[in-house]
Amino acid sequence: MKSLVALIGCQLLVALAFARAGSYHEFEVYNVRPETPEQLTELLKWRAGADVDFWDVPKLNRNARVMVSRAQRKPIEEFLETHEIEYDLVVEDVQELLNKEHRRNAEHSRRIKRDSNSRSTVNFEHFWTLEEIYDYLDEIALAYASLVRVSQVGETHEGRPIKAITISTRGEIDQTRPIVFIDGGIHAREWAGVMSVMYMIHEFVEHSDQYAAQLTNADYVIIPVANPDGYVYTHAENRLWRKNRVQSNVLCYGVDLNRNFPFQWDRTTTECTNNFAGREASSENETKTIIALMDRYKAAIRVYLAVHTYGELILWPWGYDFVHAPNAADLQRLGEQARDALVAAGGPTYEVGNSADVLYTATGATDDYAYSLGVPYAYTLELTGGGSQGFDLPASELPRVTAQTFELFKVFGQHAGTLSLS
Repeated sequence: MKSLVALIGCQLLVALAFARAGSYHEFEVYNVRPETPEQLTELLKWRAGADVDFWDVPKLNRNARVMVSRAQRKPIEEFLETHEIEYDLVVEDVQELLNKEHRRNAEHSRRIKRDSNSRSTVNFEHFWTLEEIYDYLDEIALAYASLVRVSQVGETHEGRPIKAITISTRGEIDQTRPIVFIDGGIHAREWAGVMSVMYMIHEFVEHSDQYAAQLTNADYVIIPVANPDGYVYTHAENRLWRKNRVQSNVLCYGVDLNRNFPFQWDRTTTECTNNFAGREASSENETKTIIALMDRYKAAIRVYLAVHTYGELILWPWGYDFVHAPNAADLQRLGEQARDALVAAGGPTYEVGNSADVLYTATGATDDYAYSLGVPYAYTLELTGGGSQGFDLPASELPRVTAQTFELFKVFGQHAGTLSLS
């Protein structure tokens, strides 16, 4: 019978393999189901103290998937049995699951006969590479010069550009209208979030005449891929990579950028873990780039959206502790309006609430940082996931997810246009 402390000790030995894994043949997925508050507490302690990868947030009387090393099967099952937590081993080889989905996505791409991602062939039935995303942004900047500006706002550790796009019916953003600030892909593996942001850009730019309610009274500043190095790495090497690609020590790479912002930052984990916050706040090029862009426009930013996957959640500050934002009622009300619009369009019913209450506490996160700057409506959107696949949403489901997410964006954009800058 193993205690939580012993289990965490075993898991830390697995952390190096997990942090470096390009193949997930040695990883498995369990469904765990806490049915008492005590069981839930033990799972949350496990999640916080060890480098296990929960694919769902543990909640009472609900299944949550957790990916762990096969080598730790015995101590994990002993831990779960000690606390009488119901569990099932549902995936014995995570890599086989990823390979199967990769084959399906490749076949889907072949069926739609994708040759390039120029404006003449653009589609949302495959996951775009970073090159495709940047090529498309550059093309629409040329084609819609009176509406769009695209610029390099920073550079990653590996030398890739970090690009931002602004959308304004006035051309240049002069900060006389409310701004909606959006970033996607800060966690590298969350491809559906990136694609949902790109779908929004495509609709607002190429069909701008249809969205007067969103574009007449508000402007947009968007970083579609906030973690380019990590995003490229997930396409080329490791589909489930989360962090950036800076070398943290001789063995391990990556900082969780969504723990690296300088509001309530805390170094809570070691370099090889999946949510390593960095050696100090704002240590990463990507973090500095987002901070600088927010600082440039902070006088007019009225809505901030961090786009993540997955969980079907609309979350508002604070997330660093169990403390509600002063305008919690307004944040909840707008979040529910966005949720209702998605449901009306045939989407799932997202849960709306405070980040710490609904999900978990997280220090150094982007939404808390934006709210600390005075942005009155700051949210993290955890979008629809990929069913049993978790983060690896099948390409065949992408048109549905991007179109449904757009309903959320429209509500937040329309509301931004009603807000005062005084």
